[in-house]
Amino acid sequence: GATITRIVHPGQAPPEPRYRPSKKLADFVRCRDMTCRFPGCKVPATNCDVDHTIPWPSGPTAASNLKCLCRRHHLLKTFWGGESGWRDEQLDDGTIVWTAPDGRAHTTTPGSRLLFPELSEPTATVVASKVPRAHTAGLTMPRRKTTRAQDRANRIQRERDLNVDYLRHNDGCVS
Repeated sequence: GATITRIVHPGQAPPEPRYRPSKKLADFVRCRDMTCRFPGCKVPATNCDVDHTIPWPSGPTAASNLKCLCRRHHLLKTFWGGESGWRDEQLDDGTIVWTAPDGRAHTTTPGSRLLFPELSEPTATVVASKVPRAHTAGLTMPRRKTTRAQDRANRIQRERDLNVDYLRHNDGCVS
């Protein structure tokens, strides 16, 4: 059956003192956003990462600095962000203004705004504790050394080799 979870608006609560948001805060952000917040993306928030708009530790772990991004758009923001890439600014009501590499602005509002407007009420204003670092030059997305198919074939072969070794050491008997 279904489980009902009470969602509590954080109001003007102070930021949490750690990188990962508490379950209560993450549940609020997911219910407020409802989907990935990248322009045009409809991946459900339950399948998204909760991302800091101003990177932690400079940016606090607070509702007005957190948003849902699917893994694809989270990686895009992380590895192709900065001055020449995608940039985002988050307002206290959860609205996000994205700036594309070509300079065009795209605004996304929380998905709950029409159904549950109280979830879009402003939360505590974000204050960065330090000047955020500039996007790291040269930071690139990791590349696979092997394909997924090669990884799978290697895993299967290792398991078969272990089975052969086991049978050799146990005279072909399976206990």
